[in-house]
Amino acid sequence: MNDIELWHGDYLELIKNVPNKSIDLLLTDPPYGIDLTPQRKNGKFKNTKVFNDDNLNWLDEFVNEAYRVSKNVVCIFCSWQNIDKFKIAFEKKFIVKNILVWNKDWFGMGNNYRPNYELILLCCKTNIVSKSKNKSNILTYRRLSSKKMLHSCEKPVPLLKDLIYELSNENDIVLDTFMGSGSTGVACKNLNRKFIGIELDDTYFEIAKERIKNT
Repeated sequence: MNDIELWHGDYLELIKNVPNKSIDLLLTDPPYGIDLTPQRKNGKFKNTKVFNDDNLNWLDEFVNEAYRVSKNVVCIFCSWQNIDKFKIAFEKKFIVKNILVWNKDWFGMGNNYRPNYELILLCCKTNIVSKSKNKSNILTYRRLSSKKMLHSCEKPVPLLKDLIYELSNENDIVLDTFMGSGSTGVACKNLNRKFIGIELDDTYFEIAKERIKNT
């Protein structure tokens, strides 16, 4: 394969082109199934909805495909609202090795106990040994300000680089089935990993393509 391959379309169709047990690390940030609509007044992404975020009907088939294409490690972002559903779905095929916490170091929208973290389900077929071997399962990386974000759910590149560095090796193949604005691809180029990114949305696919090309 080429070092970088970007595929435009529905991941459930395109992932069928990925050979069995060919992916060293599947790292992705899928819809959380929480029907999130950013509401901040005058916000950059006000009323912008994530496609397919209103259901988890896709989850079981996704787990099956993830198991088929992965050599071992799968890393999936999710939220507290549906972490139970994600965990149950992945435990049908994988060992759930840990649930990592991304500490955003920045309060989100809301009141009372305002959200300041997201979760990352760390799964494997056999076992996982991170490079550092003794890292905490709390990863603190400041979330991007909305002014700098290209996608309403964009993750910071340093956080993705941390996960990619710890869970893969140079020249390994990393797959992101929900590529968004291409942050995982940028992190892979920085760390000399091969990358396959899949994105359905026309606008975000073009943003990711241009962004990764210019990295």
